[in-house]
Amino acid sequence: MFNYLIRVHLPDRPGALGAVASRIGSVGGDVVSIDILERVGGVVIDELGVGLAGDHLIDLLRDEVLEVDGVSIESLRPLEGALPDRHLDLLEAAAELIKQTSPKALLEHLTVRVRRSLAATFAAVLDKAATDVVASDGPTPDNGELNALVLQAMDPAEDSVEDPLDGAGVAVARMVEADLLLVVGRSDPVLRERERQWISITAELADHGWGNRV
Repeated sequence: MFNYLIRVHLPDRPGALGAVASRIGSVGGDVVSIDILERVGGVVIDELGVGLAGDHLIDLLRDEVLEVDGVSIESLRPLEGALPDRHLDLLEAAAELIKQTSPKALLEHLTVRVRRSLAATFAAVLDKAATDVVASDGPTPDNGELNALVLQAMDPAEDSVEDPLDGAGVAVARMVEADLLLVVGRSDPVLRERERQWISITAELADHGWGNRV
C-alpha cells in the first residue's frame, strides 16, 4: 500500500466530501485520514490521507475526484512512511520540547520538528527585529530575504515587497517570552489556516519551555 496526501477544494455543502470519498473508493483507494484545513467563501479545503495499491492509479484517482461537481485539486503528494496525524504530532512536539535542557537545544529542536512535521521548505527562529537567524532547519533564505518575507507575512496588505521565494507561503509566530519569531516557509502547497494555527501553538509551547530554561 502506498500513501498519498490529496488536498481538495470542496463546495461547503452536505455530501460533497462523501462524493469525493466514494470516487476514491471506486479506484480501490482507502481514505485513512481527513484534515479540514480551511473554510473560506463557501469552499472547504480538506487534506485527505489516502492509501492506494500503487502509483499507476494516481491519474485515474485524479480524474475520478475531478468528476465531482465543484471540486478541484490543489495538490497530490506521495508520502514516505505513515500518514500524518496533526493531533499526535502536537502531543509529541510538546513532549520533546519539554525534554530539551537548554535554550539553544530547544530552538534547534523546534525548527527541526516544525519543518519535518509540515514538510516545509525551511523553519527558522529569528530575533524580534527579524534581522538575525538564531536557529534554522532546511535551506533558509539569507537574512535580507527572510526580513522581507517576515514583513510581508505580518502585513499582507503590503504588496510593495517582492517575494524572494517566488510565491512561497510563509507563516510567522511570535515567541513573546523569548522575544523571538518562528518563521516557516513552504512553497507548495501553501500553508493553510489550520497549519498556521499548529505553528502558532508549537511556538507557544517552545516559548513556555524557554521561560523555564533562562
